[in-house]
Amino acid sequence: MKNRAIWLLIPVVGLGLAACKKQETAAAPEPSAATTTPTTAPETQPPAPAMNADARAEKLGFAKHLPADIEVLLSVYNGSQMTEDVTSSKLWELVRAQMGLGGPIADPDPAAPGEPTGPTGPAALFATEFTLASGATTKDQLANLLTLNNRSTHFQMKALAKALATAIQTGEGDALGAAAGNQFDEEMILELMQDPQSGIGIIEKLGMPPLYLAFHTTDDQRPGAEQQLASMVQYLGMMEGMIEPVEIEKTGAKFAGYKVLGAKIVEMMEQDRAGMEEAIGTENADRLIKAIAPKNLVAVSGTVGEYVVLFFGPSEDALVLAESPASSLGATGKLAFFDPYASKNLAAVAYGDDALIQTALENAGGMTEIANGIRDGLAESGGLGDTRDIESLLQLVGERESALRKLASHQDAGKVAFFEQGLKIESFGGLDSGSVDWQSPNKLAPLGNGEDVFMFANMTADATSDAASRAYLEVLAETAYALASKVAEAPATDGELGEFKQMAELFETKFRPDVVALWDAMSGDFADGLGAESAMVVDLNGSFPTVPGISQEIADEAKFPRISLISPVTDRAKIASSWQQVNASATNILAKISEISGNEIPMQKPLSSERDGNTTWFFSMPFFNDDFVPSVTIGDHWFAASTSKNQALDLIAAADAGGETRTGLWFEMDFNVLRKFSVETLDVVQKNSESLFGGNSNDEQIEQIREVIDALENLDEMTVHSRRENGQLRSSVHFKTH
Repeated sequence: MKNRAIWLLIPVVGLGLAACKKQETAAAPEPSAATTTPTTAPETQPPAPAMNADARAEKLGFAKHLPADIEVLLSVYNGSQMTEDVTSSKLWELVRAQMGLGGPIADPDPAAPGEPTGPTGPAALFATEFTLASGATTKDQLANLLTLNNRSTHFQMKALAKALATAIQTGEGDALGAAAGNQFDEEMILELMQDPQSGIGIIEKLGMPPLYLAFHTTDDQRPGAEQQLASMVQYLGMMEGMIEPVEIEKTGAKFAGYKVLGAKIVEMMEQDRAGMEEAIGTENADRLIKAIAPKNLVAVSGTVGEYVVLFFGPSEDALVLAESPASSLGATGKLAFFDPYASKNLAAVAYGDDALIQTALENAGGMTEIANGIRDGLAESGGLGDTRDIESLLQLVGERESALRKLASHQDAGKVAFFEQGLKIESFGGLDSGSVDWQSPNKLAPLGNGEDVFMFANMTADATSDAASRAYLEVLAETAYALASKVAEAPATDGELGEFKQMAELFETKFRPDVVALWDAMSGDFADGLGAESAMVVDLNGSFPTVPGISQEIADEAKFPRISLISPVTDRAKIASSWQQVNASATNILAKISEISGNEIPMQKPLSSERDGNTTWFFSMPFFNDDFVPSVTIGDHWFAASTSKNQALDLIAAADAGGETRTGLWFEMDFNVLRKFSVETLDVVQKNSESLFGGNSNDEQIEQIREVIDALENLDEMTVHSRRENGQLRSSVHFKTH
């Protein structure tokens, strides 16, 4: 089923599309005026001349000391500014007041002569710059850890499947509950240890990649920071008998700390050799000891220029520092994405190597490991009759998930965050799941410019990914049904298993054909009748529903949210056909519910209204009005499912008018609109408090809410725009403040 079809499923099932009898047509009209970049989109950063090695490395900070083979980098800058921005905000003052901490934090006394200035203690470590970096072998160790996690999931699911088989055979659900509550029993651990894909083989390959944690300090803060880091390393000193002190010198920088020795750990393991052999067997015990013996962990701290540094790695030789900025990570082309932003007030810079991203993608487990574990558990359990159909479906789940993953692409990932009218984050490369069509212009882009729009999202789905997603969802549904049918074969007549069996039998005998027909209608003709683009619009300008118990003044004065989902129509005849199938199935389902309940529930008949060639279908209820009525609206060009007929028609008119377009994925939230709506709503509530609260005053609670709204006054809007530029995945996030 196409993703947008899932969005629209509920209102379409509930409402008639009988007006779809008009011409078959027609693709959405071309907008009357079009540009490729709307005025609301983030500005594309103009090309900047490449910085020389020394300049870039110096601006990036500790990156000038890191070796060029670093695979992961995260540097956070201006920690003091971030802290000051937070603690000086009205929101922070409100939080402190609610926690009983009093008013604003008082300014500290100025430092006496000779004492450190600025933050002291642990805060000083993060005041100006903190860098975390991981070196070569990070991707390999990530693959090992993901494999271990995947195989652990596999064996957990296998154990659950065996417990399920036992429950089905005996009619007792206790075994299943016990397996779910004890997923790491000795049998599973032993099976994992002996697993050729993970087990001891993974332990043999596991190791600590070089990990650097660096903190920028001033001259007067440095001695205290050095002491703090050294004290962290000293905790290893408690591992008496398993460590030895180490000292390392690299490029003139001295480090000191400890080495945890695998050989010493093995000596302690040997003391309980008999118990270990009893648990995992002699051969496994030998392999495990042999795997651990050569593995060491080095933990040291030291000072490199203006930075105090913690280092963890497998050996002293793993600690590598660049001989000069020209040979450092900062000088490589890997961080060239940073150059246009070098003059900005930086908040953070991050980098991830393409090979690391590829490793994460290739070793991600997902539903594949779950399905394979259940399949193997059913195959080994026996006594359940023929389960080959379920095993085939479970195998297909993995294949479909793999096919979906193959649509993804990846590049080196880079991010730059900086303070500018709030916080901006510019992203380059990284993982592209393949779900978005980056080339097609989004014709619904202007709909986000409407009055009082609080939230707007817009994208065009990639056709290939859409088809793969539909195939994946279909096999998941088929597999879940097949498993449920097998559970329904249990002899149990009471308890939770008995209740499930009754429900499954009821579904099979009464509802299955109609539910399948509904699924086919939505995933078939309805999805095929819509275009690939979709948009969601949430505004706060609707009329309040005339709900019984609400005064006329509130109904007249208060506003109410309106939500619409809109897509182009590519084949109106198919949408009409899907409605015929939906209507027939829904009628049958209601008839069967009537039979079971003993109460006649006829299929409701929707009302309709016409405007400008568009037909809106809805059900009539006493408190509905044109601005609050769940409905679907369809014309030759557009389809909208909405909580408001007025909003849907206005959006369709705006879509017909066309205008600026953009490519990619766009999301925005306008906090000014939300704040205005909140204040106006509170005004109406306070004005009508007597009718709402029966004469009781709620002024105190209302004022507390006003304080919260006032505390958020510095929030302006958030926008996200993901797209491709010159073949590279790009994303711009702006959390704008006043």
